[in-house]
Amino acid sequence: MPKFVCSMTYDLSGDTSEDARGLLRAELVARRWNDRLKERALPRSAVWMLKSSEETTDKIHDQCTRDLRAAAMAVRATGRSITVLRAWIHVSGGGTYGLAGADAFKDSPPADHGASTGESQ
Repeated sequence: MPKFVCSMTYDLSGDTSEDARGLLRAELVARRWNDRLKERALPRSAVWMLKSSEETTDKIHDQCTRDLRAAAMAVRATGRSITVLRAWIHVSGGGTYGLAGADAFKDSPPADHGASTGESQ
């Protein structure tokens, strides 16, 4: 069976708490994503996985998007606020890469981005 290395980085809204960020990472790790490589931590919004599959790279890319969405929804189900703004997914072995689909997070509530404090992004 072919093996693929999938990597994913994501941006969360600025108003996502550290607690929610940590829980999202834990949810992804529970879904078999790795947040370390050879005992070294990856950047806090990056994960990777080795996946064996007969699926096309496009389908694997879509599965990665679904994993991130499901993890974010699990965090939201705990009552924490979280908004995934965008994600970069790369599936090597077949060579597909790109952003998660534009509508993947369409039901995420809009983020305030500091408007109430007068801060700008």
